[in-house]
Amino acid sequence: MMIENVKKLYQEAFDQHGNSLDAVFIPKGRQLERFISLLTYVRKESFSILDYGCGLGQMADYVKQKFPQADYLGVDIVEDFISENNSKYDFGKFEMISDCYDVKDNYDVIAAAGVFNLLYVQDRAEHQNIVYDNLSHLFSKTNDVLSVNFMTDQVDFIQEGAFHQSVSDLYDFAKKNLTKRVAIDESYMPYEFTFHFFKDQTILRPDNIYNS
Repeated sequence: MMIENVKKLYQEAFDQHGNSLDAVFIPKGRQLERFISLLTYVRKESFSILDYGCGLGQMADYVKQKFPQADYLGVDIVEDFISENNSKYDFGKFEMISDCYDVKDNYDVIAAAGVFNLLYVQDRAEHQNIVYDNLSHLFSKTNDVLSVNFMTDQVDFIQEGAFHQSVSDLYDFAKKNLTKRVAIDESYMPYEFTFHFFKDQTILRPDNIYNS
């Protein structure tokens, strides 16, 4: 399976670093800024949320604090992450998946932080196609919004094995294949961005604005 390469990297990092941000390749932290950006368009107090690629569950803490009435589910491909989360957190649920197609149910909000930042395959064009395929499936499973964090390609250096998404390419893909209603947040951190794909494209006339 293509994703096994990434699964192996995370497992090795967890074996080495244990339950820490180093185990999910975020040694500099600043997860809070990512979570705020990912969930900035949530307009409900009670809603279902899928944390796709939940890692070691840090988003669950933020959701519990900010949206205590939310129905939270975190999923990941690394079994030790899921076991660790289920033993640590008393909020929400955590489940093991093999890939995006194990997501069968619909959720009001689907959020994914950095899940595409490591190359699933060495060929970058092939990895890009995998990203698009994953986004298409996840978008089909959201009721309100799919929000995904990426590293941007507007950088001076790309580390071997890392994937930096072109904002313009993703914008074109979204507009042609998923939704005309999107938002891009490049304000919260250098070299990263969050892309929001909105499900409701109803235009209110004569106001000529999107429904909300």
